[in-house]
Amino acid sequence: MLWRTFLRSNPLSKKIYKRIALSKMVNYGFLKKLMVVGERQLLREVVKYVDLAEKANSLLIPAMDGSSGNIEKANTEIRALEKQADETTMSLKHEITNGAISSTLMNSLFTLVENCDTLLDLSYFAIREMKRMMAPFGGFKESERSFIFREYGKFARMLDINQDALKSLRNMLISESTEQMRVYRRQIEDKEERVDELKDEIIDELYRNSASIGYLTFSHLTDMVHKIDDLLDDCEDIADTVFTIITSLTK
Repeated sequence: MLWRTFLRSNPLSKKIYKRIALSKMVNYGFLKKLMVVGERQLLREVVKYVDLAEKANSLLIPAMDGSSGNIEKANTEIRALEKQADETTMSLKHEITNGAISSTLMNSLFTLVENCDTLLDLSYFAIREMKRMMAPFGGFKESERSFIFREYGKFARMLDINQDALKSLRNMLISESTEQMRVYRRQIEDKEERVDELKDEIIDELYRNSASIGYLTFSHLTDMVHKIDDLLDDCEDIADTVFTIITSLTK
């Protein structure tokens, strides 16, 4: 405080004080601009994952009709999408590690990247399990095959909701305010809760029919319903992490 008073009272130092004040203003404006650029770059990178996840999800939905053609197509294409996500993850981790980022923000960014990558891992797991199930499928009784197809139809409903959740995530990422982000974040939470309810209904039905279906069918369908539910959980985790990062940047 004393040095400010001195500078203001000393005619020879007025220019120096003015330059210091102007310098502070310029630096503040630069940091603010840098924050916006960094924020937008981060969101653009996350949108890439959403693009891949939407494509994978749109392949999973028709595969739930149980046809070998749709399952084979989805398996091949989702595997390629999963590899793209892995490449993006490696690139982003390299950028995060070699960038001038605070340790707190670095941890959040790593969490975000890992969660985004998991979206594609889960999709690939689901279609890979379906492809594996094709091998013994012909040996099942007609009643058991019908049961599996019926559950696949319910999985398709869960994936429809997941597609909507991904759209909400995309809208959240391109939002222009934290208020808009909160709205889309809440939409994702609502969709996750709806899928949770469907998951519980399916698991209850699996246990009710456990005596009339084989262990392989029970295990396969249980794994599938949990993994599809995990897609919505992961989408919600991504939304929470993005919101945490953005609010910390804009404080």
